[in-house]
Amino acid sequence: MHSVSVLSCLCLSLSLSRANPQLNLPTPQPEVFYNGYTPNVATTPAQLRADRDRDQRYGPPYSDEGRAGNTDDGLDDFRYGQTNDERMRIGYSYPSPRMNFSDSPFSGDRYSNHNYGPISSTTERSYGNDPNLNNRYSDVPFSTQGERNFNTNDQYNYNNNPNVEFVGINNRNRFENPFLPNQDRFNLNQGYQERQRYQQDRRYQQELEKLRILLVESDQKGSLECTANVAAQWNFETNVNDFTQTEALNAQQRYVEFQRITAEQSKRINKDLIFDRRLYRQLMLQSEVGPNALPLDVLDRYNRLLNEMLFLYNSAGICAYQQPFQCDLHYIPQLKDIMAKSRDWDELQHTWVEYHRKAGRGMRDSYEQLIDVMQDVAYVNNVTNGGEYWYLGYESGNFRQDMDIVWEQIRPLYEGLHAYVRRKLRDYYGPDRINRIAPIPSHILGNMYGQSWSNVLDILIPYPGRKLIDVTPRMVEQGYTPQLMFQLAEEFFTSINMSAVGPEFYRNSVFEQPLDRRVLCEPSAWDFCNRHDFRVKICTDINQRSLISVHHEMAHIQYFLQYRHLPKIFRNGANPAFHQAVGDAIGLSVSTPKHLQTLGLLQRSLDESSYDINYLFTMAIDKVAFLPFALSLDNWRYDVFSGNANKRTMNCHYWNLREKYSGIKPPVLRSEKDFDMGAKYHIPANIPYIKYFFSTVLQFQIYRGLCRESGQYIPGDPKKPLHQCDIYRQPAAGNILNFINLLIEKHTKRYYNGGMGLKSSTYLYPLIILISSYLSFQFF
Repeated sequence: MHSVSVLSCLCLSLSLSRANPQLNLPTPQPEVFYNGYTPNVATTPAQLRADRDRDQRYGPPYSDEGRAGNTDDGLDDFRYGQTNDERMRIGYSYPSPRMNFSDSPFSGDRYSNHNYGPISSTTERSYGNDPNLNNRYSDVPFSTQGERNFNTNDQYNYNNNPNVEFVGINNRNRFENPFLPNQDRFNLNQGYQERQRYQQDRRYQQELEKLRILLVESDQKGSLECTANVAAQWNFETNVNDFTQTEALNAQQRYVEFQRITAEQSKRINKDLIFDRRLYRQLMLQSEVGPNALPLDVLDRYNRLLNEMLFLYNSAGICAYQQPFQCDLHYIPQLKDIMAKSRDWDELQHTWVEYHRKAGRGMRDSYEQLIDVMQDVAYVNNVTNGGEYWYLGYESGNFRQDMDIVWEQIRPLYEGLHAYVRRKLRDYYGPDRINRIAPIPSHILGNMYGQSWSNVLDILIPYPGRKLIDVTPRMVEQGYTPQLMFQLAEEFFTSINMSAVGPEFYRNSVFEQPLDRRVLCEPSAWDFCNRHDFRVKICTDINQRSLISVHHEMAHIQYFLQYRHLPKIFRNGANPAFHQAVGDAIGLSVSTPKHLQTLGLLQRSLDESSYDINYLFTMAIDKVAFLPFALSLDNWRYDVFSGNANKRTMNCHYWNLREKYSGIKPPVLRSEKDFDMGAKYHIPANIPYIKYFFSTVLQFQIYRGLCRESGQYIPGDPKKPLHQCDIYRQPAAGNILNFINLLIEKHTKRYYNGGMGLKSSTYLYPLIILISSYLSFQFF
């Protein structure tokens, strides 16, 4: 009896009919496996094909001393047969690049898809929180009804079962159909006879164990190299100069190459024969690298297009209003400051129009080319179009529809807020400029994009005579320092039964701007991939806003601590929005008057309802007003990437979506010569934006759950409303966060669609009543 691996036979028997019979197959050679098993020389067609696959070696594995050996790496025993044409269609060539798990140069792209380094920031321009992973496994039982039928290679014939719709392993759309009966290979309570037969086979178990060992070794090496790469990125952002920038770019490039090779290896493994959920998911995650899976020439074109658009965005400057010789105004800091502080209609309109002309119009041709390249990105990541690829990280085939359902729950609240704001702005600017039933012009909302209305709070606030809570003077009086603020944040988490960070965190982090070097000050939390080194980079000011930001970043550090025991590939958020949502939920608790009183920063209790209303109103115009902007921006991208919107009318399509979701219009007429979306950083940088919508929704869900579990919020009890909840010193709240960690450990990243509704209707209930009375419009 010839000793051919069970996995190779099974996967090859499905593909022999596609093989080219005229191929000049190499003479098979005996190979030695890690366990000492030496197969005989193959003689059957299936064995010859298996040995030909093994001949296309990734590279020799290494012995304990690090020297190259001659043993089999074992991974080819899991490969499914593919012709050269099939390999070219999914984005890589044949034969494959030679590579060894133990010795290949690993590095790290801080902006890559596997989430390490600066995972998040309190600002929108969060570079590290962008995991576009295609993580697919199913939850629907496999049906074994039907007659068993084996072909000549002892392979079960799925087509004989009338109740089974077979889904091939190369299905282009990886979104699984929950109604297909054969997609859960992991439920041990089901009588899946083929799985039972493989799991009881000694040779199958030996090869499966080899795969486990190789993945462990790969994870260990990858973690070490990741640490070196993240260190290079950290050195650059905390000491900006030409040398550190070059080192960071080199490390990034090395990791991109490593990701490509690792993904190609993982794709060749026949995952249909792996019934271990953990191994299966680990391979699926390693198979997805986003744009890095593109052929090198297309990847170079992709990066060149992004660089061209980012250059136009960063270099866009305009002339000052009524000062034609002062033409060096850029978005940061001058134009952003003008949009926030000016109340001159004409100056705001001039600034808006000129900046959108300079920043957006010039990149339209490049973006049209990017749309085509995104189709290639989707193709090599095994999805149907660029629109579907955009939402892969959420593991839902109906994610856009899910978000639209969530929006429908929020829309009545937003419409009431929008009507209130329009009425206030109409009173301020006059009825000749703002129609009482028309969309609001975008340029008068205190922001270049109309995404947040906080900067016009002086016009909108319901009770102008009541000052907003600001504990900054008290913090200065009490001698607050950045170190003290982080110690308070650590004590906040230990009080709810979470982990302490340790002295290494304080020794290595950067809490303020040094005097001897330049630091990129955007707040970010860093995971150095070694399970013990976690850091924060932030230029802390002594004010209330920084106090909340410090707690936000420490929430990310707690998240890192919770999943540090997992393999590196699993050390990321439950979805692209989850990290940000956890940090923002903690921020909701820290910003309450109750917590500020506990810290000794407020001397008296603010029991008057007017203070509550003003506090809730600031939350609403910051968080609720932002939601339709985020939704419309990425719905527009979904439409252009999927072909639902024509390139020739995409600017008009964008403003149609803005009016549909936000009730916002441009200050002047626009044309298809314009490309107004390009003035937003995330468009030329090609960074997904829907995660900010989802994280805003999710933070209220998390906050409500923490408050109910800790007894600080009781529905229907006016003495314990949700917006006054503080989870400080409530261990029950920490137990909820630890339960979230348990879900991560089980690699359960799907969310429950039925529970995603934003609970802002509960949180903002007093504000809703006030606005309803003001407008005589009942929307709750």
